[in-house]
Amino acid sequence: MASRPVIIDTNFLLIPFQFKIDIFRELDYLIEVSHHYVITMATVRELEKIGKKIGKNGMAARLAIKLVQANEKIIEKVESYGYVDDWIVEYAQKNNAIVCTNDSKLRGRLDKLDIKVITMKSKSKLGYV
Repeated sequence: MASRPVIIDTNFLLIPFQFKIDIFRELDYLIEVSHHYVITMATVRELEKIGKKIGKNGMAARLAIKLVQANEKIIEKVESYGYVDDWIVEYAQKNNAIVCTNDSKLRGRLDKLDIKVITMKSKSKLGYV
């Protein structure tokens, strides 16, 4: 059986720095089916852009880039075109993917389509919405 894709949105990759949570360990614990991670190249480019900034957001993005590099074996990088949120919705629908995001507008769109979403539940926990 093929593993289920788990799309990780840009803001979700900033969690480890902001809240000291090991997102991959938490997700592996939370997701009870065989899965692999998917991020768009637009997310990588966005992190690189934010990473050039000074301050907390820049530091969070640089850590996120290192995290992606350290977990390259379990993360599939996919080229996406157009608006990233639209791509996430479309990819999730086509591939029965789970989406990890803290973006409330995106969560609302996914919820209407019955797409599973994982988000921050509290300052120390992730969970399904």
